[in-house]
Amino acid sequence: MKEIEKKFLLRALPQGLKNGIKIRQGYINVNCPEIRVRQQGKGFYFTLKIREGFTREEIEVRISRRLFRELWALTKRRRIRKTRYTLPHKRLTWEIDEFQGFLERLIIVEVELPSESAEFSIPPTISHSIIADVTGDRHYNNKVLATRACLNNAVRLHQAAFFV
Repeated sequence: MKEIEKKFLLRALPQGLKNGIKIRQGYINVNCPEIRVRQQGKGFYFTLKIREGFTREEIEVRISRRLFRELWALTKRRRIRKTRYTLPHKRLTWEIDEFQGFLERLIIVEVELPSESAEFSIPPTISHSIIADVTGDRHYNNKVLATRACLNNAVRLHQAAFFV
């Protein structure tokens, strides 16, 4: 399945978000193909992503808790935790991720588009909080954040936004 998404860095969470879902995800492989396991609420998933950038292939399957635990053990030092909130806007769902742990205060919103040429509008509740479009910036890929490889640059840009 094709994954086509835009990604933005936010200064703050929008007011009134409710029912965030806890996510923990770890990376077995951060190269191509990207191989990830995720616990999202009570569900467990195995994901394979091919290619980088705006459009890429993604295969995701639900797995058992037992298999998740076995695979999770392979992700040491390549993990992130976040709370995801959803914001429906004009037939699209915007996903707002508030990171925890070593990525605390980092907030990223992404929207999955039906095609590369699809037009979209940014929800008014987040438009004033956008710091930058980070769609093509690898510093903001979850797999890169999980390895802490580019953490200093990502956090520096995010923290600088608080002083604007």
